[in-house]
Amino acid sequence: MDRGSSISFARCCRYALVTSAAWCTWTPAHAETAHAEQARPRLTIPAGTLRSALDSLARQSGISIGMAGALPDLRIRQIDRARGVGDALRQMLQHSQLHAVRIDATTWRIEPVPQKPRRSLFRRVPTMPDLAVGDIIVTASKRDERLSDLPASISVAGGPVLDRLAGRRGLVDVMATTDGAFSTNLGPGRDRIFLRGVADSAFNGTSQSLVSLYLDDARIGYAAPDPDLRLVDIDRVEVLRGPQGTLYGTGALGGVVRIVTVAPDLDRFTGSAAIEGTGITNGALGGAVEGIVNVPIVPGTLGLRASTWSETMPGWIDDTGRGRRDVNRIHRTGGRAALRWEVGDWHATLGGVAQWIDARDSQYATSGLSRATRIAEPQDNDFVSATLTVEGPIGRLNAQATTAFVDQQFGSTYDASVLAPARGVPAPLAYIEDRSAQLLSQEIRVSDQTARHPWIVGATILHSTSRLDGRFASVGSAAIAARQDEEDVTDAALFAEGTQRLSERLDFKLGLRAFSTTSHLEQQGPDRERAYRLGVTPSGTLSWHRDDLGLVWLRYASAVRPAGVSRAAPVGDRRIPGDELQSLELGWRIRAAGDRLALNGAIFGSTWEHLRSDTVGADGLLGTVDAGNATNYGVEFGGRLDLAPVTIDFGTTLQRARLNSIRLTSGATTPVDDDRRLPVVPDLSLRLAASRSFDVRGRPAQVYAATRYIGRTRLSFDPLLDRPAGHYATVDTGASIEAGTRRWSIDVTNLLDSRGNSFGFGNPFTLDSTTQTVPVRPRTITLRLAIGL
Repeated sequence: MDRGSSISFARCCRYALVTSAAWCTWTPAHAETAHAEQARPRLTIPAGTLRSALDSLARQSGISIGMAGALPDLRIRQIDRARGVGDALRQMLQHSQLHAVRIDATTWRIEPVPQKPRRSLFRRVPTMPDLAVGDIIVTASKRDERLSDLPASISVAGGPVLDRLAGRRGLVDVMATTDGAFSTNLGPGRDRIFLRGVADSAFNGTSQSLVSLYLDDARIGYAAPDPDLRLVDIDRVEVLRGPQGTLYGTGALGGVVRIVTVAPDLDRFTGSAAIEGTGITNGALGGAVEGIVNVPIVPGTLGLRASTWSETMPGWIDDTGRGRRDVNRIHRTGGRAALRWEVGDWHATLGGVAQWIDARDSQYATSGLSRATRIAEPQDNDFVSATLTVEGPIGRLNAQATTAFVDQQFGSTYDASVLAPARGVPAPLAYIEDRSAQLLSQEIRVSDQTARHPWIVGATILHSTSRLDGRFASVGSAAIAARQDEEDVTDAALFAEGTQRLSERLDFKLGLRAFSTTSHLEQQGPDRERAYRLGVTPSGTLSWHRDDLGLVWLRYASAVRPAGVSRAAPVGDRRIPGDELQSLELGWRIRAAGDRLALNGAIFGSTWEHLRSDTVGADGLLGTVDAGNATNYGVEFGGRLDLAPVTIDFGTTLQRARLNSIRLTSGATTPVDDDRRLPVVPDLSLRLAASRSFDVRGRPAQVYAATRYIGRTRLSFDPLLDRPAGHYATVDTGASIEAGTRRWSIDVTNLLDSRGNSFGFGNPFTLDSTTQTVPVRPRTITLRLAIGL
């Protein structure tokens, strides 16, 4: 369906199960049968606000009800002995220009009384750039919850953020709008994401990711970089900070990122298309095209939604050694499709996505925006995923099963000519590395959110296979094998989480995951090693909430990562213990000034044992070491001020992520100074954004400006490889206007053309002998036209 109907329900009562307007039918409400009405007990709703009345109705009846947009500020008189849900809703909404639409046996939707339709693809989005403080429904806790009731540090990037990613529609670009989130800048398909100060290395080694990446309900990342899917036809991105081992298993030490797509609409044929043109200061030109189509194959029962994209990202790095300009041009093409089938209250969705990223060269520099190499250093990342999700009720319970398969192939080429004499081959010499990662996962879970004590239980099994093949190649010489690594991990787990209401405003949530992980690890040289681990990852949350004020919580959580193998350590000492992280946070999400001011944040602290880090060995090849133990503590603070038609959004992260005991016993150089900062994550980051909505001759328009400062940070624990990074600020701005089914926009990133060394490395074979930087992308202008069909 089109963007105009992809709105997440922005205000919902407690226990709401509806997540997107795309999930709802648009037919008039079906009247309840007289028998059903008479069979139900009469309902009594106390006087109060519309929100509190809907809360009371949901608790008494067990229904789910939501609304797209903000609930109006209505006072509801007491309703005595209403004859069922429909009668209670009719009494609540009379004289309000709203009515209730029944979706199914347990789900209702509140919407405005139909007016004369206006044909437009686009919705009038809120002016705030981040929906993290809104009362929307999120699914990061593996069940639909109202954000204002979820005691966790979570940011939700919805329509306003995604609409401003013209020319930058990747996940790492969303991270730049989120507090406590950082990423490397190696290029699309090569980056790593870090949350809440949990960062191990800027290098793309074989270690498991520290952030669990999901596309809807399917895990799509394990021991591979972010595939950097272009965010086309996306409803929202949920960023859950802090360890999430209880619900998400191994690897979720820093948190979880979920990309939520727009679901197929079973009732309407819709479509849209977009075209972009991009130019970079002192760089090349590029552009992109997108297409989306939604087809109800069997109206109300079977529907297909598909999207496709093709993009050329212009380069801006010159290679003086080869006399080439703008060598880091990148091409990204792909598509996604979802087939949804509904039978009664059950539905199944079969989805697939494929994307291919081809980078002509690396994007590091040694002087300004240029470098000199003997050969090109192309990079690629090919990603394919298939998912089947089945969901429906079993009595009062909700059951869901998700099966997913992911295949990711990615490779790199580096100029290794400095090693040619030692290898006895002529220069130029290339190092070529091909990697693959396959992931098969199955999860089954059952939940009851309408119970007095909401709970969820589930089981999951995951199998990951990662392979690495590295070789040196020179013109006229046979390839020389450099390394062959393989890792197989099987993880099985049972998990449960439940909530005990201690009082009307005080809840206690307890979670526990019991897991068994078996790892087979092999690298060229050592014998194949097997590691087995049996353990638990608990969590506990005490939360206080009040609908007219907000939510405050105290949360303990934990997560683990499987064991690894080091290439550089002596035989018999190559195994690296698995990571263990525990954290404690005091968080809040509160409203004030009549909901015009929303504040969110957390004070947090964590301990991290056996921090596994990827590093570059003396031979230029990536390896893994046990860096030691670390701690991180700090504060996140953000908010939104609504001064309609102007909205101001702000946030800051202050943290101190440090090694407190150093091992590095696997061949890396031990630090000789007191710099024990963790790589990539700065001690300080700030963001500030403002936007304004207005009309131009009756046409909706918007302008915005945003700035972000990244504090000082470093590249590596190893002083021979370490480079200063960060300490730069960027300013972005843009504007958009709608004209019927067309939406025009212009976005300017890095308006002041700031220079800075972002997080990343270039060539590992010359890193210790040259000054390599990964520059921030220069000033970039993108024009975009989106058209609804």
